[in-house]
Amino acid sequence: MFFLRKFFKYLVYSISLLLFITNHSLPQPIKDLPFKNILVHEIPKEITGEEFIDFSGKKLKFNKFDHQITLVNFWATWCVPCKEEMPSIDKLVDILGKDKIKIYAINLEKINKKKTDKFLSDLKIKNFSTYYDPEYVLANRIGLRGLPTTLIIDQNSKELARVIGSIDFADEKFVSWLKNLQN
Repeated sequence: MFFLRKFFKYLVYSISLLLFITNHSLPQPIKDLPFKNILVHEIPKEITGEEFIDFSGKKLKFNKFDHQITLVNFWATWCVPCKEEMPSIDKLVDILGKDKIKIYAINLEKINKKKTDKFLSDLKIKNFSTYYDPEYVLANRIGLRGLPTTLIIDQNSKELARVIGSIDFADEKFVSWLKNLQN
């Protein structure tokens, strides 16, 4: 009986130590995210060569991202959270500067210049244009699950993180976190 008690005690200590070591050797989630709906990739994902279209229907591809930070925002005119966050994306460009950040706002609806222009005009968007992905080619390729979704891409064409849902892109905590993400 004494042997069994000692054996179980040793077993419990061993398992506890193993769990402790395993837990601390696994990658830990990035702390201090400004919003809970930001997913930071452990290994950044390549995003070059993906197709989308402009107002005229001309196919475009992501080739090289010349800015320190690029946001690829998927939206639609019928999406209420998209409408709520668009002005903060526009303001983020004012905060960081056009030389530091580029926005690709990709509408998932059929091309309708009049409807899109009215949407952007009503929101007083001035710092970016919109593009389209009406057949969901790009959306499917990147694994889009809902709107709005925003990819955060570095100048090496790597998706560092993605925002799933709406946030205030002009929030001080987000701006500070975004600047630190590059370091």
